[in-house]
Amino acid sequence: MTLPPPRPNRRPWLRWSLRAAIALSALALGFESFRIYGGLNDHAVVPGHIYRTAQPSGAQFDELVRKHGIRTVLNLRGQAPWDDWYRGESEATERNGLDQQDVTLSAHALPFPSELKRAIEVMDRAEWPILIHCKQGADRTGLLSAISLLLYTDATVGEARRQLWPRYGHWPVVRTQNMDRFFDLYEAYLAESNATHDSKRLRSWIETSYEKLTPRSELRWIDPPPSELKANEPTAYRVAAINRSEVAWPLSPGTFAGVHWSFTVYDETMESVAGGRAGLRTGSIGPGEAYEATIPLGGLKPGRYWLAVELHDATHAAVPFRTQSFAKYGDDSLVAEFTVGY
Repeated sequence: MTLPPPRPNRRPWLRWSLRAAIALSALALGFESFRIYGGLNDHAVVPGHIYRTAQPSGAQFDELVRKHGIRTVLNLRGQAPWDDWYRGESEATERNGLDQQDVTLSAHALPFPSELKRAIEVMDRAEWPILIHCKQGADRTGLLSAISLLLYTDATVGEARRQLWPRYGHWPVVRTQNMDRFFDLYEAYLAESNATHDSKRLRSWIETSYEKLTPRSELRWIDPPPSELKANEPTAYRVAAINRSEVAWPLSPGTFAGVHWSFTVYDETMESVAGGRAGLRTGSIGPGEAYEATIPLGGLKPGRYWLAVELHDATHAAVPFRTQSFAKYGDDSLVAEFTVGY
């Protein structure tokens, strides 16, 4: 059997158009990826008022001032005078006559209530245009850029959340999903209240309700350490924490899972000489319930010591296989001073 001759392609333009579209898309994706991960990742949140970037160099600060007229810099990486990037930023802001404000947020944990309130206060009082940046300009910067839209524009929550899209380098996986979780909590509050978003409602929620959704506790000694102990004699102390948040604390026997107690013993030079974790068990502690544990203390040589006890949370820690101290959210620690004699 003789095969019929192949049909001529009467639409070669379609094939070439598809190839060209794929090539242009790949080129655009490559350019945007370089802009995010290899460049400054700079974008206008509200043109003329709010801008976002990754960590600028000194020369890049100069260019941003010329390009956008920046008057205030909101650094979300906190103070780090021992690091070159911070010293370079401080020199650049002083050289350009900018107001530099440092706030400490984590790219992997829910924003600490006190620092979040301070960031909003900075934006409220800032001379605009304002530049918001962290290290990559993706997670912390995306969080605060979205909040700024909700506070100062008519953007909906859905529109504001686009500041946490992959096009800015944000991927909601593992710990970075806590940036998105912040807005999940806010939207859940709106749904439960049968309310719609407005800037006053967001401010009120942050001031009165959000803090209760983050790890909060009331710590107390059940039996505090006596002021003097005998040398090389092991002992133990009972502590209790009342859950003052509105969510349950998950407990787990794993070292890097759930909420647990952490303790450290410091000597007179403030060097850590002992420490560990306690209360590692399966279960949960509901709002208003008490979480008790025994803090074991091995024998110590004669001297003066301080025992610090606090709660840690591995569920929402900033880094995998690390834990997040409740003190980061404004909680206190239990501290006892004692002497070990002969």
